[in-house]
Amino acid sequence: MIRQHPFVMYILELQYDNAALNEQGVFSLSGSHETPGRWNVIEKSHAPLQEELLRLVALSCSGCTAFLNRLDFDLKSLVETRKKNLHLELCWRSHIPQNRTVFASGPVKSAVAITKKGAPRRLGREKARLLPDKYPYLKLSKWCPPSRHTVFAYGSGINLSNADHDFDFHDPFFQLKRIHSLFDSRAGLTHAPSFLASLHYRAVRCRRYMPASILGDLQRFFAACFGLQTSAWMQKDADIAALWEQVPAHLKLPLLPVMDAARHLHDALPSQPNPLHFPGVMILDSPEKYCPQDYFPDWIKLLEQVFPAMQFIVALSPLAYQNFYKNFSWGTLPQFKDYHQHYPPRTTPSAPSSPLSPGTMLMVDVDGRLPNLALMKLARHYREKGYPVQLARKEACVPDAEAVFASCVFNLDSSRRRFFKMQSFYGQKFCGGGSGVDLHMRLPADIEAKDPDFDLYPELQERALGFLTRGCPFKCPFCIVPVKEGRPRQVSDVKSLVQGRKKLILLDDNILAHPECEKLLQELAARKIAVNFNQTLDLSLVDESRAGLLRRIQACNVNFKRSVYHFSLNDDSNLQALRRKYELLAFNSKNNVEFICMYGYNTTLAQDLERFKFLRSLPGAYVFVQQYQPILNGPPPQMENYFDGQADRYIDELIRICFPQCMKSMEKYYRWLSKRYVEAFGTLHMGLVDTIFRYNNRFNRGKYIASLAGTRKIM
Repeated sequence: MIRQHPFVMYILELQYDNAALNEQGVFSLSGSHETPGRWNVIEKSHAPLQEELLRLVALSCSGCTAFLNRLDFDLKSLVETRKKNLHLELCWRSHIPQNRTVFASGPVKSAVAITKKGAPRRLGREKARLLPDKYPYLKLSKWCPPSRHTVFAYGSGINLSNADHDFDFHDPFFQLKRIHSLFDSRAGLTHAPSFLASLHYRAVRCRRYMPASILGDLQRFFAACFGLQTSAWMQKDADIAALWEQVPAHLKLPLLPVMDAARHLHDALPSQPNPLHFPGVMILDSPEKYCPQDYFPDWIKLLEQVFPAMQFIVALSPLAYQNFYKNFSWGTLPQFKDYHQHYPPRTTPSAPSSPLSPGTMLMVDVDGRLPNLALMKLARHYREKGYPVQLARKEACVPDAEAVFASCVFNLDSSRRRFFKMQSFYGQKFCGGGSGVDLHMRLPADIEAKDPDFDLYPELQERALGFLTRGCPFKCPFCIVPVKEGRPRQVSDVKSLVQGRKKLILLDDNILAHPECEKLLQELAARKIAVNFNQTLDLSLVDESRAGLLRRIQACNVNFKRSVYHFSLNDDSNLQALRRKYELLAFNSKNNVEFICMYGYNTTLAQDLERFKFLRSLPGAYVFVQQYQPILNGPPPQMENYFDGQADRYIDELIRICFPQCMKSMEKYYRWLSKRYVEAFGTLHMGLVDTIFRYNNRFNRGKYIASLAGTRKIM
């Protein structure tokens, strides 16, 4: 059974059993499994039969049974006899799987049942008995994001809505709006002027590329197909509501499904350059009822141009069917290989394939976010002895390794689970360490003294990595350094560390705490070495001399693609003294100065707020938040009085603070804070919720609200 969930589908075949009107049968779509037909037109010789068939198709490919439970329709009416369930099996092909693997190059199948009581049920592989077993089986999700199943269905009775459907995603089941008009003629679709006004604001006034692409397509194709005067839609001062009123009344209804599907694609695919070009399925029941006959050919052309990768399933009256059959090209959809060329499979580091070369020393980087220095030194040691060395990430269980060395950096459940799984698998061959499992284990002195083997991590390229100094004089209880490294000491010189390279990822715990730090900084500056101060600098140790040296060094991010200075700020003590230290560095608003701020340890909300306000007042400064993760045998979080009795006032002030960059990092803090607020007060702070979903993952807003920030189940 396939367990991953593809983004989108094209339908190849539907088989059904025990349908109320259609009873048992097969609905095969046009084209082939390699090139499905774009248009699949059904003649409504007996309207109730074809209407039911469209509903069966919509139910089978909507993606999630949780949504179908909320459909305002009596699903029992689709079941023929109360002796058994309605059984639906769908054969389909997917485009662009979420992890871009290649299983989707062939057809797969899914199955769903409607019980005698009208309840939808996901079916397992063993109950998928209608379609051939040669197709891999994918069990439908109980819940999935709206980008995964871009399926739309429109009934014959659509009507203009006077309500301003702003799609604020307050309803966790809003995806039902994509198909509900096929089941309920009273269902409202997108309020067209509101959608156009929103597009216009973001496209023209905010100059956003994706909304501009959608608005440009709609404006251009409405003009080309229907002769509408839409050039003013792209003007900055356009009154969109007034311009929509100028659209002839008889054309507004046929434009409505186009606008509605465009709205859903816009909201479901915010990262796509133009969501209208994304594949999907659109089901249309008797569109000739709301599209005038003279405009029907142009309307079909409009659908093809606005949605070039959409598969259409249409039920037409006999007369409309004959006209379509005579006058239109059925067409085919883009071939699947074209999508896989455009979206190549991702290459992710994984365990090496067995068998390994004889005598291979396997180095396993369990959870590192940077190249692991200890593994690099071990690799050097064994290569000098003539052994082949290979790197694996996360975990590797291959039986023919000569020996296995694993490094676990973080004290996380997932990391420890991988570590001990390998320890059990390899037995005596296994040697593991790292701060995530043992704070006191060290490399042998002769191996520690070796230069690292940079070939173990080819992605380092021209970057050097390592320590000039280790240790820190402070004894912060949450920090691993006092336990593992002790007092500051120099462990290398600049020349030996960089080995001729001009870029250095410096791992020093607190270089400014070393008595000889100015000499080291002076040499880095003199050699014109770009430095990533990866473990941050201590602003409290900056003085005028050190500030001058730091400003002479080209400080960069870890990829050395932009200038960044890294500092840390873990509490709100001595903020004014730190302001004076910061002024010595003479940063301005054009600089990038990142402050790593830990939360969730022993600060209160008021103290967090003071830190963020302080950083927002510093020119060039922005925040990157990190949740406290206890070190091995470290102190637990101390959060008993976190809210201080004034939570609402503090949060209202907090969400008004906006940093010039890296606000995605703040979103993690907002989510953590929101959950703590629910746990403390039993309700959500809606201003905080609005801030969390202002820009990202807006479609999850309703689910987040209904589940009280994930603290309760909603199904």
